[in-house]
Amino acid sequence: MEDQKTPQYVEWLSIKPGSEPGLFLHNFAEHHIGNPFIRSLHGGVTGAITEYCAEQVVFQELGSEVSCKLTSNSMNYLRVTKAENIFARAKITRISRRMAFVDVVCWQDDESIPVTQGQCTIRIFRSE
Repeated sequence: MEDQKTPQYVEWLSIKPGSEPGLFLHNFAEHHIGNPFIRSLHGGVTGAITEYCAEQVVFQELGSEVSCKLTSNSMNYLRVTKAENIFARAKITRISRRMAFVDVVCWQDDESIPVTQGQCTIRIFRSE
């Protein structure tokens, strides 16, 4: 398969791998604000973080010999976000030859108080 190139939206969102597998960090920037009156992050920002982290945890598990594509997701917006960094933890629920099911939780201050929760289905393409 071709080498994985970082998509431009990932650079715009400034998503970086964390200190352990499955952990990611989104660095806040002013252009991520969706509601300027309450200074809350745009829902699309948190949704994109969730989707990207789900794909990346599959790459971490399987290596670069596969490519992935998001086929479906379900997002729960649990709390209003603040104009701060977001942490995300992605965990593979089940992985098979062609599909992976990943749960992602995003938080800001405390991991036990999530701001979003997502379930993503990832299609896996293997070179053969």
